[in-house]
Order: sequence, then C-alpha cells, then structure tokens
Amino acid sequence: MVPDHPEAWAREGLTCRDGEAGLLPVERSSSAAAAAALAAAFADYPLLIHAAPDPEGRRGLAHAFCAVAVHYALRWGEVYASSSRFEGVAAWLPGEHFPMTVGKAIRAVPFRTFLAVGRYGGNRLRDAGAHLDSLHRRLAPPGHVFLLILGVRPEFRGQGHVGRLLRPVLEKLDRERKPCYVDTVNPSAVPVYEHFGFQIREESPIPGSNLIGWALVRPPAALSASAELL
Repeated sequence: MVPDHPEAWAREGLTCRDGEAGLLPVERSSSAAAAAALAAAFADYPLLIHAAPDPEGRRGLAHAFCAVAVHYALRWGEVYASSSRFEGVAAWLPGEHFPMTVGKAIRAVPFRTFLAVGRYGGNRLRDAGAHLDSLHRRLAPPGHVFLLILGVRPEFRGQGHVGRLLRPVLEKLDRERKPCYVDTVNPSAVPVYEHFGFQIREESPIPGSNLIGWALVRPPAALSASAELL
C-alpha cells in the first residue's frame, strides 16, 4: 500500500484492501524483501540478459531494476506479496501514473537505486523501455490499471503463486469495470497472462535486439474458472 497517501486509494478504488485474500501489502519497511524476491524472479528475464550478459552484472541490474519498480509503485500504486515468505510479488499502478516521469521518480525512488541501474548497464534498457512505453501509450485503454511488474522466485514457481497474486486484484477490477494492461518480453509469460484473460494487442520487435515485446490488455470480467489452476 501507500502509507503516506491512503486517501488516494479510497478515491481511485484501484486494488484490494489490506490483507484481502491473504495477500501481504508491501510497505516501505518490507520494500527490500520485495525487491529481492523480484530480482530472483527476473534473473533470467530476456531483457535483462540482453542488457547484462554477464551473470554477476545481471544480478546487480536485476536488483536495481526491480527496486525502482517497487519504490515507484509504493509511492504511486500498490505492491503485494503472495505471503510473508515473499514467494512472489506484484506491483500495480493506476494508468494516470504512467509513464514514470522524472518528477514522480525523484519523489519515489532513492537516488542510490538509480545510480545502481546505471552502474550495472541499465543504459542498455533505455531503447527497449522507450519502445514498450510507446506501445503502452498507443494500446492501453482509457481508465486502465497497469500491472507494472510480477515475479515469482524460481523455487516457488508452479505452486499457484501467480494466481494468488493476480486473482484478487483482477476480481476487484472486474467489479469496478476497469481494464488492465501489461507488457512483457518473456515469451513464456504470454500464455500465462492469456490464461488470466489478457489478450494480445500487439507483438513488436524490440529495437537493437532480437527480442519481441508483447502488449496485452485484459477487459473486465474476463477471468476464467480455469485460472484457479495457476
């Protein structure tokens, strides 16, 4: 949650209430644990492999990359862990807080975290990020919620944590008739998102790489009963 701006959620009605469906709301005191969980999940993310081919450098970049997402979402959105064990983490933003502007980022993310992104080769993410942002601007529907980042630690995959993280928020968005947008460059994530009702809006090559970016939108009330299985 966003402890210093709780009234924003009452106004926007974005996601779950604290503790709903057993999810653990991440706060600033647990942001490091959330970033560490996401960094472990993103160690094999194709975009980070492209940006940092060396495994040691990639570990540093993954942690900095995920820490930026966690801090930004804590300030302008919501972050949830699957439980106090932090098997997986998901961060959500109201569409109005996309893209990540300099002003908002400065208010949300510690400066040392930005320095770490640059130290570990984050400049190689710039073109890919700009391309994915352009897809978002063009394809995300009005009034959407953005699934900024979702990851499950490798040792906990296949145990239902993706569904545990997604289902309560998607059900809330269904009740509020809000669409959801997500993008990914991980081909194995696409069928998972489709399983939860997301629809591919575009596949697009990422400039300067051999990667493909997928933009997906989930209309309200698209969650299927079969999604219980993930």
